[in-house]
Amino acid sequence: MDQPDNVEVRCSAVVFRYREILLVRREGSGDWVLPGGTPRSGESMAACARRETREESGLAVEPARIAFVLESLGPRAGLHTVDLVFLATLSGDQPEPYSAEPELSPAFVPLSELHQLDLRPPIAGHLRGLANAVHTGRGTARTAAYLGNLWRPRRAGELVPSLLTFTVDLPD
Repeated sequence: MDQPDNVEVRCSAVVFRYREILLVRREGSGDWVLPGGTPRSGESMAACARRETREESGLAVEPARIAFVLESLGPRAGLHTVDLVFLATLSGDQPEPYSAEPELSPAFVPLSELHQLDLRPPIAGHLRGLANAVHTGRGTARTAAYLGNLWRPRRAGELVPSLLTFTVDLPD
């Protein structure tokens, strides 16, 4: 099966601070996005989200779990984007975000103001729901584990399992 050549993989971070979320305003278009971008060759998805957040906001974060995966398909067979969105926490004492890249203005935005923003993609409801789950202690029930790089060289004589299964216990 051929892999499509128009699929872009992105990695983003959802960072909450109290009842606020870290967003980046793109000056040219005026819209708001989660901090994130495209992984570099050999870079893990979590490392990409960490680097992009630092580059776009000046803040150090630690991606922990997958908040959600979103997909955007252009109306005409154009760009197809798949974005792994990590739930991330601030690392240590952090100053306010600052503009580390031209044309980008990061800010912690109150969750109550998300509906007023031109948020791209339009995920304000998902972000508010995730924030509520995180603030009530049910956040991990709304996220998925990030397993990272699981590649290991095969040992001589090792059989390849035909099916990999695992069980995940979620809190009620």
